[in-house]
Amino acid sequence: MSGDGRRDGPLVLGNEFAEVRVRVVETRNGSRLLIESPKTGHAVALCPLELEALTWQGPATFSAMIGQPYRPLVEEDEP
Repeated sequence: MSGDGRRDGPLVLGNEFAEVRVRVVETRNGSRLLIESPKTGHAVALCPLELEALTWQGPATFSAMIGQPYRPLVEEDEP
C-alpha cells in the first residue's frame, strides 16, 4: 500500500469459483474500473454510471448472468 492508504497495482479477489483482477484505468473519457478474469481472459472496463447501474440490480439479475456464463444477458443488435 502507498502512504495514503491506497493500494498500488491491481486488487485481486477470488474464491473457489472465480478470481478477478480489478484496477482503475484512465482513458480519454475519464476513469474506468477495469475488471479482468485471468482464467478466461475476459475483461470489461466500466464507467461510474455503469458501476452505479450494478447497484440498481436485484439478486435475480446476477443469478441470470451466472446461470448462463460467457453469454450476454441481453443480445446485442447485429449491425
